[in-house]
Amino acid sequence: MANDSLIKKMFSLSPHIEMIARRIYWKNVSWLSKRVKKSRASQNELTPVDFCKIKNFLLSNGVDEGGLLVVHSSYSPFKGRGKTANQIVDMLVEMVGDTGTVAMPAMPKFKNSVKVEDYLVKNRDNTVYEYDVQKSSIKTGVLPLLLHKRDKSIRSRHPINSMVAMGPLAEVLMRENLTGDSPLACGVNSSWNCCVEHDAVIVGLGTDLTHSLTMIHVAEDILDERWPIKHWYIEKTFVIKDRDFEEKRTLRERAPHWGALHFGERTLCSDLIKAGLLKTTIIDGITVEVIKSKDLIEFLNRNNANGYPYFWLKNEIS
Repeated sequence: MANDSLIKKMFSLSPHIEMIARRIYWKNVSWLSKRVKKSRASQNELTPVDFCKIKNFLLSNGVDEGGLLVVHSSYSPFKGRGKTANQIVDMLVEMVGDTGTVAMPAMPKFKNSVKVEDYLVKNRDNTVYEYDVQKSSIKTGVLPLLLHKRDKSIRSRHPINSMVAMGPLAEVLMRENLTGDSPLACGVNSSWNCCVEHDAVIVGLGTDLTHSLTMIHVAEDILDERWPIKHWYIEKTFVIKDRDFEEKRTLRERAPHWGALHFGERTLCSDLIKAGLLKTTIIDGITVEVIKSKDLIEFLNRNNANGYPYFWLKNEIS
């Protein structure tokens, strides 16, 4: 954990440091990804977590009854420390109350996903990915999996950056996901943009929120063809199933090399903290972070003329 913190601080000094590190990582991705997994597996604290402190931090930074909460989470650092995963979901639901809505990323794990060492291969085959809204496994954590299992929850039909939500706004968030000829995962009709329009508060529990911050793609996808970086999207084909519904769609998503090789994650994190937008603390060893979705998108819109928060874009700005 200490080494991880030191690396993040070093990367935040300059995006160029992170760009170099990203290229080293992806040149050696097969070996390095195994080392990261072993390192994370060895981290295991069992001291109790003061959940009252977590609740108070969230309440003092914008989480409120009747609000919309978008939660990114990792249950691993919470395991065996005072609340089960279901109890943490209960806590979040109780914080917004019956008039509030809790949403979480619920990205599907596809059976034919590419191996990590093939992630940046440009010449993809004509794979068709199957997404079953009700049955496809969720790769974004235990909490969204348990939220999805609740009777009143709804999961989006969009297979890219899928979301699950429960509360009065759940149906509204999912209603228009696939509207249009080529709907983007975080575009005009997406769940994610709908969250921005409804003043969602974004929370990170036990995870680095900037690393998981799906909402940044709203700033990119809303601009669509006006986004300044050329060749931003690739196409992928999906078969989407939801009970009696079935549809085959070819959709666009951000080409993988932009995130892997050009995303200045630590620069963005540092800039958001300096701007007073990202609130971050550590409670009993658990990272807890909060940012308001409208503040985030307004910040990105002010700064993305040259592709920020992506760097090393020579000859790529249109």
